[in-house]
Amino acid sequence: MHPQPNPAPGRNGRYARSSCYRAAVAVWVCLLRAVNLGKQRKLPMPALRGALTAAGMTDVRTYLQSGNVIARSQLQEHQQVCDLVRAVIAEEFSLDVPVITRRPAEIDEVIAANPFSNEAAQRAHLIRVIFLAAVPPSARIDQLMSDNSLRQTCRVIGSHVYVDYVRGYHNTGRTAPWFTRALGVDGTERNWRTVLALPALVRELTKQPDQLPPLVRIPGRTPRQKTRSPGQRRRGRD
Repeated sequence: MHPQPNPAPGRNGRYARSSCYRAAVAVWVCLLRAVNLGKQRKLPMPALRGALTAAGMTDVRTYLQSGNVIARSQLQEHQQVCDLVRAVIAEEFSLDVPVITRRPAEIDEVIAANPFSNEAAQRAHLIRVIFLAAVPPSARIDQLMSDNSLRQTCRVIGSHVYVDYVRGYHNTGRTAPWFTRALGVDGTERNWRTVLALPALVRELTKQPDQLPPLVRIPGRTPRQKTRSPGQRRRGRD
């Protein structure tokens, strides 16, 4: 069984859904690492959407085949969402897929902080962002940036690595796995076009009403019925 968030208590504790449910649901961007690479690590997106919905997420959407998931969840912590999505993929598809999560505001911050914004306007497909699972140790960053060949084409900002593959992505051995090994932190890479598409997908999702689960009766409790006085009943028949 997948870990499920506890339902919010309803009014008077009688139902598992209440008016505060909508405020408790968070929107998450989940970035999967290394799926659908040629014939390897196949992960069908329609089946993934169904599996995540069955596990308790709502409004689940995917973008491209590289594993970009936007969904709502009652889970409020990054690690909780990572663990849930990774467990679903392992159980349903027999794949061990690391998951990096971001909130929509964090994606906006990534876009605003791009040190290669001018270059991105000219060659968006060659500007890449590596989303890291954590902020790398400063010693690792210093060691990485001591390489003179990277000083003009790489920046580490918080838990993100921006890389300008000015000479072509496939003409260098310094792709995402190389950077994550050098920094000692797991991560997954997206090109700038995909990064820019994520906020639009979030906006599209948030325009839709939450798909609230049905009311769930809590065992041992019964809804309180409204009763009317005899006078009220008589007036109702007039």
